[in-house]
Amino acid sequence: MTSRPSPRTAQQPMAFLWREFWRGAVATWITFNTLFLVVTTVVLTIMSRSLQGIFSILILVAWFQLLFVVAISALATIVGGPLAFGLGRLLRTVSGIRRHLVAFAGLGLVVGGLVIAIVGVWPVIETEEFGTLLSHLTEPYIALPLLGVSAISVAYGWYWTASRALLDVPAPQTATAEAQFAD
Repeated sequence: MTSRPSPRTAQQPMAFLWREFWRGAVATWITFNTLFLVVTTVVLTIMSRSLQGIFSILILVAWFQLLFVVAISALATIVGGPLAFGLGRLLRTVSGIRRHLVAFAGLGLVVGGLVIAIVGVWPVIETEEFGTLLSHLTEPYIALPLLGVSAISVAYGWYWTASRALLDVPAPQTATAEAQFAD
């Protein structure tokens, strides 16, 4: 009879492997970019006080996102990655999903706030729509929804990768199942 590795349980710390970290980082980046497109389009549509221009706003936001946000969010994911990895390692022995979600949402707020502060004060040449959008990035009507998007994205990235990591581990077996497995 061969010995199988024991599954992760609430009493055992999660290993938090590099593969799991990168899976979560990619999930965070994809979630952020998806939510950015939706939330920014909604905010700008509300600001325009008209639903007639929603398609134009969506195109403008998508173009802006392709030119700037995709690269900036990828850089933020890479730069913030060591913080997320360290936080994940720190929380390995902490049980309770809520604590993890709150901790990673907090990390999202910090990283999102830093990115907004850096990009908001970055010297931008005022060119048509994009210069105007970047110069208003630190305004509360833009910054607060983006902070929320950042917090939700990082927390969801952790949740998604943690749930996948737990699915990768075999379920605990009963004595009957173990006996059948051994046969």
